[in-house]
Amino acid sequence: MLDALLPHLDGFDIQDQTQRNDRLAFVRVPKTQLFSLLGLLKQGHGFATLTTIACTDWIEDGVFRLTYVLETAGRDRVLGVQADIGREGEELATCIPLWPQAEIFERELHEMFGIPITGHPSLGDFMLEGWTHTPPMRREFDTLKFVQENYEMRSGREDNQDVREAIRRRKEAKQVAKSKPASEDGAPS
Repeated sequence: MLDALLPHLDGFDIQDQTQRNDRLAFVRVPKTQLFSLLGLLKQGHGFATLTTIACTDWIEDGVFRLTYVLETAGRDRVLGVQADIGREGEELATCIPLWPQAEIFERELHEMFGIPITGHPSLGDFMLEGWTHTPPMRREFDTLKFVQENYEMRSGREDNQDVREAIRRRKEAKQVAKSKPASEDGAPS
């Protein structure tokens, strides 16, 4: 799959393909060359669809790894283009001019990871209305602490049930119902 692309990918980190199928590849590029490569892939190599933009938080390295998953119009080739950006406010340019569907993916990156997207037309509230806390997909976000500070706990309430215990009781009730003979449960014999 990469044969036609290899001359354009000189100097980039092409991921080992021995474990992948022949229609899928990944290439890692410096952020400074990300958008020129994305444009080349769309215009010159037929990668017509941006399937998603995935983000991995490498907190230990101080970076987010973005993966732009591209697919050709014929759905015969898939390429993941990866680039690292700093976790602490490093801006990323929008790729909406290349793929309009990036609008939703970039809004999610902004809201869930706090990544600033320059040139994006609408980075307002997306899913988390009025959210003022650490973006929830960042690894430093403490879900348990957030829940304990923001939601009334159910202890002492009659509707507070131990999930494992409730599941165990339901399974036991089903077993009892299955083991009853047809005449005992009211069904005609």
